[in-house]
Amino acid sequence: MRVVVLGGGLAGVFTGYFLREAGFKVVGVGGELAYPLTSLVLTLSMPFREDVELARRSLEIYRRFVEPKEVTSVDILPRLVDLSRLETPHEVTDRVKGLRLSSDEMAVITRDYLIPVRRVVTHLRRELGFTDSYGFLKVKDGKAFVVADGRRIEGDVVVLAAGHRNRMLAREAGIDLPLEPYECYAVLYIAGRRMWRYSVGDYVLGWYGRPAAPPLYVAGDGCGRYGQGPPPNYVKRLTALLRQRGARVFPLYLKIGYCEVGPHGGPLYGRHPAAENLYVIGGFNGYGSMVGPALAERLARLIGGNGVEDVYRLERHFDVASFNPCEVAERHDWGAVLLRNV
Repeated sequence: MRVVVLGGGLAGVFTGYFLREAGFKVVGVGGELAYPLTSLVLTLSMPFREDVELARRSLEIYRRFVEPKEVTSVDILPRLVDLSRLETPHEVTDRVKGLRLSSDEMAVITRDYLIPVRRVVTHLRRELGFTDSYGFLKVKDGKAFVVADGRRIEGDVVVLAAGHRNRMLAREAGIDLPLEPYECYAVLYIAGRRMWRYSVGDYVLGWYGRPAAPPLYVAGDGCGRYGQGPPPNYVKRLTALLRQRGARVFPLYLKIGYCEVGPHGGPLYGRHPAAENLYVIGGFNGYGSMVGPALAERLARLIGGNGVEDVYRLERHFDVASFNPCEVAERHDWGAVLLRNV
């Protein structure tokens, strides 16, 4: 069977990878490779078991291609937060060298992994023969196909895996998806030596950060409406939050990225009823590096006839109209999921 994958990011290439393993012929239309040169973080410190299971499986999959670098994970939380959901081995402390905590806060210390996602995706695009062309999704007579470079590309199966462009491409084909794109922001810093060892999730002040190549550090926060740009004084405000924690940082560069989320605060995958051969995967909320490979594997199994029912299935959310992606409680986020119960 022939599969056409529209989208050459993490979800697209790993879906193609697992489908090829299952014996499918894969044709990939990838578009521009947009991943940063720095590594992305994979954490097992998340409140829901299903997400942790996906992250563990993704880590196993990455190790087929690279050896992820271990880094200390520091989640800063109010003391009253219930950590009973956290199954990963961890330490709870009120002191972290190089970071300032108040008396009503705690730090949860676990282990994160830095994944050179750009290297992995580049390798798989080359191995699977993904083109750099931009494609468009089309549906006619109940069957999906892709148009790229002025030609029609047909397959027994079409997979839409175009990241934040999923909803736009679907709408142009007359299809509604329960996914919403949004802007996400990050700042590249020169940081003091102590920050190089920490992947930080600050759920009190509201920022996250991870080391890049020393002396560089990447931090960000928040969510913006698609196309509106960062709020005024974003870099100044974010820098003040890091320095409030005692971090020695100097801002270099603001990066605007584009993310996508489902109405339940996480990713979705499954078959779309608009066409008999159409499948969709997306909504990774900026955390595709953690759960993307494992969810792509599940989609490949679904296409091959061995799917499972889980909380990420697209079919569960077809009744959802448009929603504000910046008001969704993110599944992976201790702050959004647990602090509301404090």
